[in-house]
Amino acid sequence: MSQNKKIFTRMCLNNWGGINHKVLEFHEYVNLFSGKSGSGKSTVMDAIQVILYGSFSPSFLNKAADDAKNRRSVLSYLRGEQKDGSANRADCDFCSVIALEIEDMGTHIVTCVGIAFEVRKNDSEIKKFAYFSHSGKMPEPGYMTEDGFCYSNQDIRNLINQRAKSSDNRGKGEVNRIYASKEAYLGMLYDVILGYLDPNRFITMEKSAIALKMTNGTGQFIRDYMFPKSTADTIETISEQLDAYRQIKEKIEDMRNRIELLTEIRDNGQQLVQLQTDIVRAEAMIRCIDIEDLKAKIAAAEDDKSRIEAEQAVLQQTAEQLMEQRTQTEQELIRVSADLQASDLGSKKQQLDELNARSRMLTDNSRQWRKVLQGLKNWEEDDVITDYVSNPVLNLIETITEGTVTEEICQDLHLKIESVKQEIENELEDYSEKKRENTKELKEKQRLVDDMKNNRKSYSENLRSARSALERKLSDRYGRTIKVQIFADLFDVEDEEWKNAIEGRLGRLKFSLITEPNYAKDAAAIFRDMKQFEEIDLIHSKAIADSMPCPQENSLYEAVTTKEPYVDDCLKRYLGHIIKCRSIEELEQVRDGVTPDCYSYSNFIFRHLKKRDYTTNACIGGKVSKARLAEYETDVTRLQKELDEVNLMLQRLKAARDFECLKGESSYYVNLSNAERELSEVNKKKAALEEAIRALKEGKYKELEEKERTLKQQMKEMQDAINENQSQMNEQIRRHEKLSGANEERSAQLKEMSEGYVPNEAIEREVQEALKNRSGQSIKNQKNAEITVLNGQIEERAETLRASRNRYIFAYPASPFNGSEKSNEAYEKLLEEYQTDYEPAYEAEFEKQCEFIYKSLRENVIATIHGDIKAAKRHTYEINRLLRETNFSDSTYQIKIEPAKNENGQFFDMLMAEELDSKNLDNAGFEGQISFGEDAFYQKYEQKIKLLTDKFMPPREDDEHLRAQRRKEMEQYADYRNYLSFSMFEQVTDEEGNVIRENFVDDMAGRDSGGEGQNPKYVALLAGFAMLYMQQNNRDSKIKLVLLDEAFSKMDQERSAVCLKYARKMDLQLIVCVPDERLQSLIRNVDCVYGFRRYQNQISMMHIDKGDYLKLMEGEEE
Repeated sequence: MSQNKKIFTRMCLNNWGGINHKVLEFHEYVNLFSGKSGSGKSTVMDAIQVILYGSFSPSFLNKAADDAKNRRSVLSYLRGEQKDGSANRADCDFCSVIALEIEDMGTHIVTCVGIAFEVRKNDSEIKKFAYFSHSGKMPEPGYMTEDGFCYSNQDIRNLINQRAKSSDNRGKGEVNRIYASKEAYLGMLYDVILGYLDPNRFITMEKSAIALKMTNGTGQFIRDYMFPKSTADTIETISEQLDAYRQIKEKIEDMRNRIELLTEIRDNGQQLVQLQTDIVRAEAMIRCIDIEDLKAKIAAAEDDKSRIEAEQAVLQQTAEQLMEQRTQTEQELIRVSADLQASDLGSKKQQLDELNARSRMLTDNSRQWRKVLQGLKNWEEDDVITDYVSNPVLNLIETITEGTVTEEICQDLHLKIESVKQEIENELEDYSEKKRENTKELKEKQRLVDDMKNNRKSYSENLRSARSALERKLSDRYGRTIKVQIFADLFDVEDEEWKNAIEGRLGRLKFSLITEPNYAKDAAAIFRDMKQFEEIDLIHSKAIADSMPCPQENSLYEAVTTKEPYVDDCLKRYLGHIIKCRSIEELEQVRDGVTPDCYSYSNFIFRHLKKRDYTTNACIGGKVSKARLAEYETDVTRLQKELDEVNLMLQRLKAARDFECLKGESSYYVNLSNAERELSEVNKKKAALEEAIRALKEGKYKELEEKERTLKQQMKEMQDAINENQSQMNEQIRRHEKLSGANEERSAQLKEMSEGYVPNEAIEREVQEALKNRSGQSIKNQKNAEITVLNGQIEERAETLRASRNRYIFAYPASPFNGSEKSNEAYEKLLEEYQTDYEPAYEAEFEKQCEFIYKSLRENVIATIHGDIKAAKRHTYEINRLLRETNFSDSTYQIKIEPAKNENGQFFDMLMAEELDSKNLDNAGFEGQISFGEDAFYQKYEQKIKLLTDKFMPPREDDEHLRAQRRKEMEQYADYRNYLSFSMFEQVTDEEGNVIRENFVDDMAGRDSGGEGQNPKYVALLAGFAMLYMQQNNRDSKIKLVLLDEAFSKMDQERSAVCLKYARKMDLQLIVCVPDERLQSLIRNVDCVYGFRRYQNQISMMHIDKGDYLKLMEGEEE
């Protein structure tokens, strides 16, 4: 390797990690750091990286030495922080300098680069630092003042000013500088000081070498470490263009969707209008038929009216003739009737009529009097009411009944009967009150019987409500059901003899609420706020249980039993002091006692227990007392019988209200009493008068009477004829009026129907033709049926129209439509605008954008990947040329790249197409160029171009995470390496150099990280670095540095030696970190060795003399 190079000769570390001050010297070729894990090797390697990368990011620090938990930062290195949390420089302000010295081996020009820091003890981040470079070697003793302190930033500035004025050979460029930014520092470092290197490739490969992973296959290793990722930023360009393309495409799709939706609306609207037109035509035909029908009916009615008017004239003439005949007959009848009236028979008949009227009146009066007498007899005959009637009243009734009736007697009897009726009213009130009381008591007894039969107790609604409310609130407080009981339900009376006494003595207490003692206190607190239940009591069961009551002998407590201990305590408290007694004497011997018949003695007071407490309100025990049930049933029977008797009495008393009491005028009753006697006299007169009339009728009077009868018959017949004629005339008048009225209505209908009606000759001809063969009603029925069908179709079409409008509005809510527009005009107008204006414009723009995208994709992506793959092939050729120069025993290593066998492999043929090598494709202009649709490359790979285009389409969403994920996917398709497959094979040759066989490395060593697997990887890595430094165009000297941490860990001495010799042959400068156990196998092939040790947070680095170490090793071997 004849190319000049620059090497790192020295490195200074002041206040870095566990190092206070150290200057290391490097050899031109292989430099080895040996030490145990954690001894400080990576501390120095990280310092080198910080200087070369100019970065304070912790992402590359300790990549090989530490795991994620122990990841360090530049600030932690500056403070000297350790894994145990301590720090060498935690509580002080200090300065730090890390620097590298670089010598050009051709010109021997020396340049130093580094970074100076000033750190305050309270700094949470690096705030004050300076990138610098200067000509000449490091100042002695390595950026330290005479007082032994590390240079400050100002000291560095002073040094640079001095070197800028010195006669030292500074080489190219103004290197004596403090840089204002990282970018300026790296620009000078890579463009001048290190020898015009590509910083991205250099940093990428150095980072990769430091964090070298031997667990991947050789192919993956070659891909990652030997073939750098393309730096061309094609993703941003094509993504922006595709984003614009998608926007146009979406606009086109949106416009097409709008047009499709609006076309559907238009078509539905037109179909709806056609259906409505069909209905209008059908309705017009029906209207035309109705108009013609009305005209025909009006004409027919007018003909009927004319005929009726003629018939009316005939009837009028007949009426006049009948009236004249009737007048003549009537005059003759008047004359005959006058002759009859003038005879004696007439006066007698008049008298007879008067007697008949008088007879009828007297008959009615007589009947009324008999009714009055019967009404008066009710007072005598009703055995219940008679008890209320005095003898004088009965005597007066008897007097009237016998026929003695005067006004004085009637008046006297009326007053006495009114007095009796008042007494009856009083009785009615008494019996009504008695009925109410009996009914109430009966219902109460019936309820008790029903409750006892159904084992229910007659607790008041207030008590039930209080119990429910307290139980609910108590349960809510505890989060589970807490029972609240009524005291009477929790015990039974075993001795029936004492049941009434116990019921009576407990009285109101038995209706008290009670809980188990555990809940008594909370129940009391809750019950305090239930002020609406002032009639209800709550027993403090816990207080009673705590008092441990003791019952007396022979107390009422002995007559009761319960299953609940806390209830038993309550019974002891309330009944245990009441002694059972049977006599006054026994009562006087105790302080508190009671007898079975509920006679109580307490506080020196005798009293009867309230009967209601041990009858109606009896409720103790869980079972019904059969004796008490029988008692209540007997009461019910008795009360029902009493109520029946009261009802009967009320019925009789109410009936007496209607008994006769002569409340009318007394003279009226006197006249009624005389009617029967007077009727007898009138009847005698009638008989005599009728006999006289009969004698008269046998003479001339009979002839006049017969003639009168005949004339009356003629008058009747004439009147009937007149009436019939008049009836016929009236009927004709009615018919005439009806026809007139009907025609008026028809005329009005015709006028109304004709309003707005525009005669249509075609429809009228069609109607006339149809009416020749069918009735108008038949045609109307057919048209109405058609209208019904059309209405159904209109509803369906209107619904379809509404749905299509709603789809448009839902898709485009910002549109000015609401879906309820009466007309489709606005929709159709918008459709016309889209079809004539917008769509062609968008289509043209889309066509232009498609062509632009295709050219951009072809030139910015496909052509870039095409070029990168071809460059990779050239790179492979150069690496293989280098690899062939070094033999490993009888073989050499070679690298092979071929199309990928993954999903990306489908694009390989397109990416390597011959058409891409044509110069015509490099023209980025559009005007005058061939259309992409006519492009042979496009036609050949159209589907793959579209598929690849989709891969670079940016996400529509603004989600940063999604966009980052999508960009990562795009990078996969923009990376040329993903279209290739990388591998390494061993090429075995014979003595004459002929290839005997080729063995793929992964097939030989597998994918493990053993020595066989590491050897070709290190060879490939070193060849890659050699190619990196060879490919730089500038001929000036440049560095050839390779940093390796934890290197050759699984390789034996022979393989390690071959790799190191290969590096030396490639003219590379290596800085390698290894554990102590690898030093012995590597030292023969290295040039400079430092041994690292850590003691009490301090790192020491000792230069190991290679010769002395080898002598020591040979001595040990001997």
